[in-house]
Amino acid sequence: MEVLGISIEHADTVEAVVRMDVPEPLMTPFGSVHGGFIAALFDTALAIAVHRRLDASDRIATHNLNVSFVSFARDRHLVCRASVLSLRRAVAVAEGQVATADGALVAKAVGTFGVRREPGR
Repeated sequence: MEVLGISIEHADTVEAVVRMDVPEPLMTPFGSVHGGFIAALFDTALAIAVHRRLDASDRIATHNLNVSFVSFARDRHLVCRASVLSLRRAVAVAEGQVATADGALVAKAVGTFGVRREPGR
């Protein structure tokens, strides 16, 4: 996560807040943050939100991530807020939004995760 400038600001069973201080190599030649790295921020934050609702020994894997971009991100300090919409035995769904440091919305996402629980539970 360090290579991408990602750090966890807060994470509990209600919400995960993950920050990205975007390194220069992740910027496009046009001066905005590359959308693929914003997707990586979503994937990380949504997964953290899901995992905070599981036992430490349980594992998850991203099945689907749908990102809708609404504006360019020229600000290199982004924050993703993520929460769980549904958590079942084998599948979880989470949503999030990425905004600039001043609160301008950049993108929204919904992710589906496979859940593998510790055997015997």
